[in-house]
Amino acid sequence: MERGKTEVSLGEAGYKVVAVMFFGKKEVARFPTREQAEWRAKELNEHSERNPRGYVQYLVQPVEERSRNG
Repeated sequence: MERGKTEVSLGEAGYKVVAVMFFGKKEVARFPTREQAEWRAKELNEHSERNPRGYVQYLVQPVEERSRNG
């Protein structure tokens, strides 16, 4: 992880950055605030424009909390 970047563990609620590809989605990182997640998605989108590798776009989505009953 780079200096100045704050990521939270995958078990915590917050916002996630998702890589949207031609054949599905893949979660890339989670952050405690929307602003941090949007900043990271912006950086990743700029990088993917310079170095395309199949990722179409990086999006920010809220993390859905799982119910404890199943």
